[in-house]
Amino acid sequence: MSLHSLLPAITAAAEPRPTGGAETGDIIVVGALINLVIGLWLLLIYRYRSGGAAWLRWLSTHAERVTRVPGWAVLPGAGAIAGALITLTGATWDIGLHIDVGRDEGPLGTLAHWPMLFGLEFIFMMGLLAIVMSPTAPAEQSPASIRIAGWTLPAGAVLLTAGGAFSLLGFPLDDLWHRTFGTDVTLWGPTHTMFIGGIAAAGTGALLLIAEGARVRGYDPFSGLFSWLMPVGSILAALFLYLTTAVLHEFNWGVPQYRGVWMPYFLALGGAFSMVLARQLSGRWGAFRALAVWLPVQALITLFVGEVVDTTPPAMPLFIAQAVVVTALGWRGDWQRPLRFALVAGALCGLAGFAFDYAWTQVAYPLPWQQGLIAEGLPMAVAAALAAAVLGALMAAALRGETARFARPLAAAIASGAVLVGLALNASVVSAPDGLTAAISVSNVRDVKIAHRGETHTVGEVNVRLSDPDLARDGIWAYVLAWQGNGRVHAKLIEQADGSFRSAGPIPIGGDWKSFVRLHKGRTEVAAAVRMPGDEAIDFAGFPAPTSGAAVRPMVRDTELLQIERKPDGPYWAWKPAFIFVIAFDLSLFVLMGFICVRLGRSQRQPPRHRERAGTSVGGAVVAA
Repeated sequence: MSLHSLLPAITAAAEPRPTGGAETGDIIVVGALINLVIGLWLLLIYRYRSGGAAWLRWLSTHAERVTRVPGWAVLPGAGAIAGALITLTGATWDIGLHIDVGRDEGPLGTLAHWPMLFGLEFIFMMGLLAIVMSPTAPAEQSPASIRIAGWTLPAGAVLLTAGGAFSLLGFPLDDLWHRTFGTDVTLWGPTHTMFIGGIAAAGTGALLLIAEGARVRGYDPFSGLFSWLMPVGSILAALFLYLTTAVLHEFNWGVPQYRGVWMPYFLALGGAFSMVLARQLSGRWGAFRALAVWLPVQALITLFVGEVVDTTPPAMPLFIAQAVVVTALGWRGDWQRPLRFALVAGALCGLAGFAFDYAWTQVAYPLPWQQGLIAEGLPMAVAAALAAAVLGALMAAALRGETARFARPLAAAIASGAVLVGLALNASVVSAPDGLTAAISVSNVRDVKIAHRGETHTVGEVNVRLSDPDLARDGIWAYVLAWQGNGRVHAKLIEQADGSFRSAGPIPIGGDWKSFVRLHKGRTEVAAAVRMPGDEAIDFAGFPAPTSGAAVRPMVRDTELLQIERKPDGPYWAWKPAFIFVIAFDLSLFVLMGFICVRLGRSQRQPPRHRERAGTSVGGAVVAA
């Protein structure tokens, strides 16, 4: 049954915003700007290749003098990392705007799109620069270089350029997607995941490019701080912490659109992978070094979103438990069997991380974890952490040229990847049984100030009588959500003596606010509208707030309400193929990442001139005094 066939009579429609793709004029402007910037950049790097662009040569020379890494590596590598941070900041801001005010008005509709667009473009430009600056003198070339079309390119430059191109391609494809299927106000749309996958590959490529340059100079970039500016192992692990946080932003804002088990899955995956990687690359304190890189920057981004641009800020995970257990486990040096170390570290990360995250969500998150999540969430977290820890150990071993310490590294990588894919498929299974209803009424209507901005809004307590009240008991969440009215409000559903439920606090029911009763138990995830304004742009009648008696509302898959802008008659046969294409391309980037890590590790022809202090673990062994 279609949701649109169940809609009641309309309330007054709000002023419509565009949907189904950007205005043609906006596309022309954005396309012209992108082409202009890239065209000027191509002209600049052509001049550089021809012996000109003196200021770029000066910048490269001074960057090399400061970092002791060749300019062809450090300049595009550091530039790409800066571009990734700009992009992630803009994306966080953009998500906050979607949470607070709903869909935007195209690529020029919000200021948040500008750092996203030019951050992605800058990453791609740094990839082009890395290709053009690739050294031609054999003495300066990295042993890991790859020969492509007559060019000898650093391996990191190949990954950086591929990831940058893929993420930038997501921008025009995103508009095409919206034109075809309507605006899907969710982070996990296929074109949105292109940004994340592309940044993961490009950011990793940028750091591996710096590592290549360091090895050309005879430094080991992963054993200690060969440069005060470039703790490469720590930044590499921190990059994956940034991406884990970004992937979970819908959960961080308390507006998850997919099953609750995704959150412990991704926290376990990102935490175990990053901490094991950091420990194996950067020694005893590697995990805490990664936290020291990630935590301040993530906190600054959160403060920027919440305080500077005045949107509702997200909550933040901490990954402290994972850092503690990995550091404690490896305190006396790495075990001679890195696979065994990874499995034990993964199990501990899964268990301790889940316990810590459960407690942390009670304090810091708008939608805390409930006991109903434990039965499936804890095994998911442990299994994901086990697989991710193995992959983190494999990546570290590959970068150090020590994959021989694994009996079958390729088999271990494939098995771990298969476990993660299987867990993801399990988390993707959602049900929304037919025939569920909610009798909803709103009482105690009044005007109050919403805490976030101090604006006055019409609010009321929501009363709910469910056709299946068991769905609201001992599940993963049962609450009332209001969003996109210039803020976001949560209120837990509390059971009453007569078996009905009541919101724990007032819910906005006027203006642009959309409010829903949301229930999630096991694989069932449904919602019923409390109040939704009409929307002429999508021919949506709306749901009036039932302030004079109860209204019986259907409970449907909650994405039907949260993503009401989707076109009901789009070519949805193409939906899954599009997802498969994007995921396949993302996976191909990760395969390329693994290939380049192995290639870089095998290329260590020069012993490092700078070693860690005596007693420090290097690649699984302890350096003697």
